Amino acid sequence: MRRTPGFAIFPCAVALVLAAAAPTPAAQIMGLGANAVMESRRGDCHALSLVALDERKRPVIRGRVCLRKSAALHYLTRRGDQVVAVLWNQVEIYSFADPRRPALVRSIALDETHPSWGGGGPVHEPDRLLILGTTVSAALTTTGPPADWTVRNLEPTDELRRRSEGLYDQRAREQGQGAVRIEGGVFEVFWTEKRTGPGAIEHRQHLRVVESGATLPIDTWLETID
Repeated sequence: MRRTPGFAIFPCAVALVLAAAAPTPAAQIMGLGANAVMESRRGDCHALSLVALDERKRPVIRGRVCLRKSAALHYLTRRGDQVVAVLWNQVEIYSFADPRRPALVRSIALDETHPSWGGGGPVHEPDRLLILGTTVSAALTTTGPPADWTVRNLEPTDELRRRSEGLYDQRAREQGQGAVRIEGGVFEVFWTEKRTGPGAIEHRQHLRVVESGATLPIDTWLETID
């Protein structure tokens, strides 16, 4: 069985058949005021796209920035208009102060401090962000502009491992984290699939506006069964 990534972010009609299972992890998405920041792909660009609603409650791309590191995006979080992307052992911080021109402002390498654990995710504290992942455990201070942020490793204790494992939801990672509310609407991620020929299934991932039903493609995967 082979899976071939395609590309997305182009107008199209709503696909017809809802997929029972996702062939790859669901795109990361989070609210940012009246907009949403969404993981997407277009050609070789693994990107963060800023999605807004137009006057007819349709999702439209207002800005996009390609992620620097070529790796799986573990999760997104934010501090104000600074969006924090965690990609395995790298933290990339993007400013969305100008929604049409998001930009990378800081990249921080993380040490791999322990053998592979399950789970992982962000933990928000008043002045810092705990980054708990498969092989990294770090505390990122978030006081002041990103240029002033600092990172230090956390001791990989049994308690920290239990905390990390409790943060991860495998079903949500595969199917999408459910409704994401923004000012003026609610977004959700869903999958469709369609047989395109003998032994070939096209999987598509979409963003949908709950109120209007309007959709925006996120990613396309072609699954071939030998």
